[in-house]
Amino acid sequence: MDKINKNIIFSIIVPVYNVEGYLNQCIDSILIQSFSNFELILVNDGSTDGSLAICSEYKSRDERIQLVDKKNGGAADSRNHGLSKALGQYVIFVDGDDFWSGDFVLNEMALLIKNNDFDIIIHEESRYFSSNNIKCKYNQNKLKQKSGNFENDALDLIYYHLYASSPWDKIIKRSILISNDLFFPLHLKYEDMEWCANLMNHINTYCIYSKSFYMYRQLRVGSEVYSMNEQAVLDIYLSVKKGLIQIENNKETLQLALKNYWSFYYVVILMHFDKLSSNNKKALIKELSSWKNLISSGRNLTVDKVNLFYKILPFSLLPKFMSIYAKMNLFYKKTKL
Repeated sequence: MDKINKNIIFSIIVPVYNVEGYLNQCIDSILIQSFSNFELILVNDGSTDGSLAICSEYKSRDERIQLVDKKNGGAADSRNHGLSKALGQYVIFVDGDDFWSGDFVLNEMALLIKNNDFDIIIHEESRYFSSNNIKCKYNQNKLKQKSGNFENDALDLIYYHLYASSPWDKIIKRSILISNDLFFPLHLKYEDMEWCANLMNHINTYCIYSKSFYMYRQLRVGSEVYSMNEQAVLDIYLSVKKGLIQIENNKETLQLALKNYWSFYYVVILMHFDKLSSNNKKALIKELSSWKNLISSGRNLTVDKVNLFYKILPFSLLPKFMSIYAKMNLFYKKTKL
């Protein structure tokens, strides 16, 4: 592809770190797309396995591929490097251990953009346990409408987890990201939360893509599910605290939607409260208790479920109960592998 003379529609950014067992499937699922006007930016984040060699081999075969090789800095740093190199009208993020299903994705996205020029296209993921066990919740079927003004519909999008803290379930106008300096914050384990919250203030129009093509690999060793530790919980706590403080600085029409957004991650803190040291538990419990109004109905599907238990349990018992629930949920997922 001649990048000087041809206008690139999509920049697909893939952070790569020690995923040699999955990377071929990820890259192949992108390169087989029937729509060819895209660039694929592979960002090797200091991998110590064979990932860099795989990226290099693909780059030698396809001129649409850019390869960035850098020192390890985490997924946020990799995405930022990719975004700084991107030339496309729209940016798509893909994790190196995930993949797409079907060769139609970019073609149908291009048609949506051509007809409507949306700021963002949101899609639901399929949770990939194995080739014989793939689950998609299809919460979009509960929406009254699937396109329009983002601010007007943000409450429903957050309630049904259509708008969540994942960069890979969004196709976004690059101009929005660049003009508003929407790069990922560094030195946080779950930087996606803050980035997605900030993005909300810069979206005017949206649509929901109907097909669940993104295969989100579950319970891979080395993934975030396996690395949830005390520092991760503290990072989430700091992000929630910062987000709640900043709500009043956001657009008035989005303030309640953002509060509902952060309420989900407040619940995540409670679910993993047992991973904190005794000192940190004592330091945080008073502030967490002061946020308990976040556990109220109508915020999102997950908080609604927690609210049912909170009606019969005092807050002092809720973190312990939620940590037991989290362990049971993880065990259930492992049985699906």
